Amino acid sequence: MQPISDMLNRLIDIIGREAALFESFLELLDQQKRTLVSNHLEGLNEVTDKQREKLVESRLLSRERDELIRQIKAANSLEGDVTVTRLLEFADRDQAERLTQLREIILDMNDRIARARNTNAMLLNQSREFIARTMTALSKIKNPDHTYAADGAAAGKGSNVAVDRRV
Repeated sequence: MQPISDMLNRLIDIIGREAALFESFLELLDQQKRTLVSNHLEGLNEVTDKQREKLVESRLLSRERDELIRQIKAANSLEGDVTVTRLLEFADRDQAERLTQLREIILDMNDRIARARNTNAMLLNQSREFIARTMTALSKIKNPDHTYAADGAAAGKGSNVAVDRRV
């Protein structure tokens, strides 16, 4: 069994890689926003593919971190959740400082990612609404809206547009 100090150093390394991954994901969200604003479909597809790759990397790092935490729990007979605060009890000064920094970095990244994702979702929804309004307007070119029919009755309203809003 490895000493707790070595396990904490490995955990710090994993969490550091996760923080770097979150930073790169945030950059991809910014690229995604630029492609949405410029309506660059090919660029949007490329960014989306890169985001998927980052999500896979994130899952792998998360599994690695979870396994290491399981080992730390077993080696130290810990019960319940193992948090950074709880790990600080076992860390030396440098490890404690690095863990605390990483926790703050990841919390900040998480907030920034959430805001960026919300902004991009809003842009996508606005784009879909604009497309739907444009399609409705285009459908009325050959089917103008008549208020009344020849006999004075209200004309039936129909639409020649179908919009697929599946994601």
